[in-house]
Amino acid sequence: MSCDDDFDPEQLARDSADFFRRVVELEPGQELSGGLGAWRDAIVFLTDGEVELTCVDGGRRRFTGGAVLCLTLTIRLLRNSGAEPARLIAISRRVHLQKRSG
Repeated sequence: MSCDDDFDPEQLARDSADFFRRVVELEPGQELSGGLGAWRDAIVFLTDGEVELTCVDGGRRRFTGGAVLCLTLTIRLLRNSGAEPARLIAISRRVHLQKRSG
């Protein structure tokens, strides 16, 4: 990819030993509330649609297609707040546990 090419998050971070990619598609009004802790420290590309994030502290924010999010807070709820399907690509680091010799 050169500086003149369009950015394509689909080509970014294929599953590897260090990173994994999660693709989520939400229909209008659809919500995700479980398992969102795994999104902490992920980089998320909202490629289509519109979503609203609600944090555990009650803070709320809406994002539209093209947004790039770095989720450092714990998310309580992710909802498609638009009239069209929303598509998100989340890229996270894999956690490697090293065996201790002892």
